[in-house]
Amino acid sequence: MKYNNTRELRDWVIFIKTIEKANLSLAARELGVSVSTVSKAISRLEDYVQTMLIKRDARNFEITSAGHIAYSKAKNITESFQSLLSELQNPELLIQGDIKFSVPSVVCQLLANHWTSEYIIKNPMARVEIKSQELFEFNHDVKNFDHVALQYGNIQRPELVHRELNSVELISCASPEYIKKFNMLDRPDSFEGHTLLMVDNCNLKDNMIFTKGDETISLDKNHKPSIKSNDFLALFNLLLEGKGLLLGTPKWLALTHIRNGELVQIIPDWKLANIPVYLVWMHRPYYSPLFLDFINYVEKKWNNFNQVYLK
Repeated sequence: MKYNNTRELRDWVIFIKTIEKANLSLAARELGVSVSTVSKAISRLEDYVQTMLIKRDARNFEITSAGHIAYSKAKNITESFQSLLSELQNPELLIQGDIKFSVPSVVCQLLANHWTSEYIIKNPMARVEIKSQELFEFNHDVKNFDHVALQYGNIQRPELVHRELNSVELISCASPEYIKKFNMLDRPDSFEGHTLLMVDNCNLKDNMIFTKGDETISLDKNHKPSIKSNDFLALFNLLLEGKGLLLGTPKWLALTHIRNGELVQIIPDWKLANIPVYLVWMHRPYYSPLFLDFINYVEKKWNNFNQVYLK
C-alpha cells in the first residue's frame, strides 16, 4: 500500500490520540474531526502495517500488543518530528510562541498575573495563557506540551517532571474584631465552638497537625462549625470580615494585612508543616526555548519573592 507521508503522520497523530482517550468519539472531539475520519485513519495504518492495532466495535475497545508497541514508538517519532519542525522554524532559539501556565487561584490573582505581564514586556514574541486551577490534571495531548503548572502539595503522579520551589510557610490568623469578641486563643485544641475556615483541596487531605516543641495536636479537618471552599480568596475575605479563623494561611498572603493591623496572628508558637511547592509538566523529548526560559523565570520570581518579601 502506497502512503502519502503527510497523511501518514496525521494518521499516527490520530492513532495516538485515540489510544490516549481509549474512545474513537472522544478522540474525534478532541481533534475536531469526525468519528469516521478517526476510524479510517486507524484502518489505513492497520492496512499499512498489516496487523490489527485496536480491536474495536460498538461496545469494546481493546489495544492489541502491536497497538501498545506502535503507540510507544509512534509517540516518540511524532514528538521528534515536532521538535525538528520547531528547530527549523526557530534556528535562532528565539523566545517566541505560546505557553500555558496553571496556578492556584490566589497565586493567579496576586502574583502570576504580574509576573506574566512583566515577562511578555521583556519577550514580546511570547504569549502566555494563565489558567486559574487549584490542581491541574495533565493529559497526554501531543499539542499542549508547552504547559507548566505551579502546584501546592505533594506530587501525586510520578511520571510528571517536577522542580521543587521554596515551600509555603503557613500561619493561623483572625481579625482584630474576632479576637475582641472571642478573646485570644492560645492552643489548637481550644477552637471548640469557633467557626473554622477550611481549605478544601484534593491535594491536601490530611488533618492539620500542629507542633510546639515535643507536643503535637491534630485538628480534624471536618471540624464543626466550619466553612469549606477550594477558593482560598473566598475564605480569606471571610477572615478579613471577622467571620472565622483561618488556620492554614500562607504567610506571604497574610503578612501585609498583619502589618496593617487588619489581621492578627494567633497561636504563633504552634507550627504547621510548610506546604511543598513544585513546577510540574509532562515529559517531552524536546522543550522550546520559550518553555525553558519561562520555567526558569517563574522559579526565580517565586523564590526571590519568598526570600525578600517574608524577611
